[in-house]
Amino acid sequence: MTAAVGWVGLGRIGLPMAERALAAGHELHVWSRREDATAPLVAAGARRAASPEDLARTCGIVATIVGGPDDVRELHGRMLPHARRGALYIEMTTASPRVAADAAALFARSGALVVDAPVTGGVAGASAGTLTAFVGGEGAALDRARPLLASFCRRIVPCGGPGAGYRMKLVNQAIVTGTLLGLATGASMAKAGGFEGPAVKDALGAGTASGFLFDSYIARMVDPGGAVSFTLAMLRKDATLARDEAASLGLDPAFLDDALAAIERACALHGADAGVQFLAAGGGAGTTGA
Repeated sequence: MTAAVGWVGLGRIGLPMAERALAAGHELHVWSRREDATAPLVAAGARRAASPEDLARTCGIVATIVGGPDDVRELHGRMLPHARRGALYIEMTTASPRVAADAAALFARSGALVVDAPVTGGVAGASAGTLTAFVGGEGAALDRARPLLASFCRRIVPCGGPGAGYRMKLVNQAIVTGTLLGLATGASMAKAGGFEGPAVKDALGAGTASGFLFDSYIARMVDPGGAVSFTLAMLRKDATLARDEAASLGLDPAFLDDALAAIERACALHGADAGVQFLAAGGGAGTTGA
């Protein structure tokens, strides 16, 4: 490995991604607002950076996976004045295509490259190195990004120019939102009908309703509980971005508006940091929220 890699974003999915990058031999420099969040990586051989500005000054590649568009803009605003000519910025946060297009144009003035590479596959996929990255950017930038992305991704999918990766991710998140609300409705029906989660998963697992989200959530939605890997707040943010993107393309976002109303009910009942399995516990589609 040659270029030092700066990393910002050590949340539920960002930390296992960074761990895999470090294990693959990348020289990792990490920064977090919470210094304790960097401790596991520093103990494993990463270097703790003093600030995002420090990463921009010292690293040939900077990868970010943070909360949302506002966080991305803040980080880019801090790093841009210090960006090295020829540096590569890999932005993996789920955000809007406009954020990526703006970043590519701004960093180009400093001679730096940007690719948007949001990922899908969840915490389990990050830990196993089986994520899929949707990549937007120029060919040379994608070629440089591949070795890092390959340390935690099974599939790296070129989608087009700047912003195309984000756009594909929002297509994915629109489908995820609809699927989760459908699962919540089915789980509510199953529970009201007297079925338990494992029985529902066993009965339907080989049928047309099965799939990644079904396998991950149906039993936990019928009997809400278990580990939190995707929160209601995360789903709300992604569904909002998908709704806004649909509207910008001239499509009717009414379905996503209805989905967001159901997500808001679940947040009010269980808190935004609850897992999406609580969509069916009084706040999902097909319920009154009472």
